Amino acid sequence: MKALNFNLLILFFALNVFSCTAVMPENDIISVSDTLIISTFNVRIETSGDKNQRSWSERKYHVAQLINTYKFDVFGVQELVNIGQENDLKKFLPSFNSISKGRDNDEGSIGERLGIFYNKNRFEEKENGFFFLSSTPNVASKGWDAALNRICLWVKLYDKITQKEFYFFNVHFDHVGIVARAESAALTVAKIKQIAGSDIVFCVGDFNASPFETAVYNKMVNEFYDSKMAVESENQNTIGTFNSWDITKSHFPEDVRIDYIFTSKVQILAYKVLTDKYVPDSYPSDHFPVTVKCLMKTEN
Repeated sequence: MKALNFNLLILFFALNVFSCTAVMPENDIISVSDTLIISTFNVRIETSGDKNQRSWSERKYHVAQLINTYKFDVFGVQELVNIGQENDLKKFLPSFNSISKGRDNDEGSIGERLGIFYNKNRFEEKENGFFFLSSTPNVASKGWDAALNRICLWVKLYDKITQKEFYFFNVHFDHVGIVARAESAALTVAKIKQIAGSDIVFCVGDFNASPFETAVYNKMVNEFYDSKMAVESENQNTIGTFNSWDITKSHFPEDVRIDYIFTSKVQILAYKVLTDKYVPDSYPSDHFPVTVKCLMKTEN
């Protein structure tokens, strides 16, 4: 009996040692790769108009599952209707820290929000900020012919693996104002130069403009790389990124490519538009997330 009790004690000890060593401490770096997975994802606002499978209560887990499946490192989110929707995502994304700002007051504390999420085990936040896409960027305001207030949110991150710093900007341009989109692009470029200088930059978001809206697109590509154009697509079944909940199509054309990842000083290794359905009759959002695998470099 004593021998049996002793053996059980040894087994109990061994199982506890294994379970303790198998759990990764909170501050350990999960990835050992020097590549980055960068993404932009318009997750669509939580609204009572979306019923059944399209409701946020049904979609939120699958939005987060997509992010975890494709192992995003840093990503920008558009259309967080409030802090509650952001918190819903955070519950399913425990490896991420987030920052967000709303568009309806100077402090960014109210209104529809932009968010930036980053893997807290890999990145250290150095500073962040936001500005309004208007002629008075430091004051809550509607720009030009825009229908709504719009903002740009940014963060400076330090990568513990590559030991490099970079800036990440996230935007959501107006869906109505043609002048506002063009002026927002010009302002965003100017602000990036002012804030980031010559450092590595990612500028992502929902620009609400296809490449054919040259007043917007050309302003961006004159300063940054369109990551889609930097590498051949890998067996893409779609080019467009706004699906409008249409599940009858397998291909969306260039004129609904409105979500972008613009970069500088980055080598793009792969570019993908993620078209996963979580049920046969619904996507996780009415936008497809866009993601790139890339390497940071020191020179263009």
